[in-house]
Amino acid sequence: MATQHGRLLKRNYLFAFLILIIGFGGLLGYDLYFKPYVLSQTVVKIKVDDGGILPKNHELTADHLYLDSVQTKDVPAGFIRSVDQVKHKITNVNLTDGSILTEALVDVNELEPQQDEGIFPIPKDAIYAINGSLRSRDKVDIYLVDEPAGSGPAATADEETPQEIPARKVFLSGVTVNYVRTEDNNDVLDSENGNNNNRFTSTGKVAAPELKLKKSDGELLGTYLEQGKKLWIVRVVE
Repeated sequence: MATQHGRLLKRNYLFAFLILIIGFGGLLGYDLYFKPYVLSQTVVKIKVDDGGILPKNHELTADHLYLDSVQTKDVPAGFIRSVDQVKHKITNVNLTDGSILTEALVDVNELEPQQDEGIFPIPKDAIYAINGSLRSRDKVDIYLVDEPAGSGPAATADEETPQEIPARKVFLSGVTVNYVRTEDNNDVLDSENGNNNNRFTSTGKVAAPELKLKKSDGELLGTYLEQGKKLWIVRVVE
């Protein structure tokens, strides 16, 4: 009887030990694998010495950037995943030490004009044709058109054919589109999740873009518009 009781006691001790080992192993697995790799994301953060501030319009270098693991629930939308995405890019706002970088905080797509550049709005009545699928961040080529007097409103470049538009040389090539506006001056975006590159549907009809140009190109473009030239704005794929 005592022997049987001793065996039961040893078995209970063994079960308790196994439960302890399994529990301890589970905690280690959660802390060392599940939490950092399954419940976390790798983000790019800002490093500023002595609790200072990295000012707006500052060019980021490798010394300003580092990778860190952050729980998925704390990761902001549009976060930057790689240092290479933002190295040598310009900050859009002031940044403090430890800030998680997002596409809104850094000029990832180089939309912010530099010192010799500006954002030039193109009026609707100056447009001969434009892509109806145009979105912010696109690149476009611009052609100058002598539109016959009394012609109708601007068409979309999606509707034009080579037979309808004579062969011309590009006036400005690879121009960045900062904004695309509707007739009521709202941004044209994809209706699905607010994206602006999927192009299937949109929040409005394209009326006019705002283009990032060198100031000298913008002034020359303005001169041509004053002469009555129209613009054929064509989206290009890089």
